[in-house]
Amino acid sequence: MISNADLRGKVASMVVTRGDVSAYCLAGSDGGASMGNSPVRRQPDGHIKVDTLGSRGSGDEELNYVVGWAGSDVEGITVRDHGHTIEATIQDGRFTAWWPDGDPDGAITGTLTLHLADGSTRTVKGDTLLG
Repeated sequence: MISNADLRGKVASMVVTRGDVSAYCLAGSDGGASMGNSPVRRQPDGHIKVDTLGSRGSGDEELNYVVGWAGSDVEGITVRDHGHTIEATIQDGRFTAWWPDGDPDGAITGTLTLHLADGSTRTVKGDTLLG
């Protein structure tokens, strides 16, 4: 199954899931691609779990990305990092986001705001995502 398809400009990303394993693919305008694999991990309501984050490319071609799992009541995720505001793509319990000009080491120094089904929000600091 293909989900989380996101094509903006010359960059495309998607998640491919087969059985209990999923793979994230991010292809940049420089022709390169990044791909990571992980087991399917459902999350409790109101929570997210980051699977991977990082950067790829350099200079004008640099992209940052974050991929993870979201609880069933997480209807939106707003990523704020390095002056960019990005709405994550959420589908089938998976969330993905990418943006240009982030941290060259792939860290998220900003925040992720979870928008929940009951209308509430919860903000998570980027530096706590992998802890």
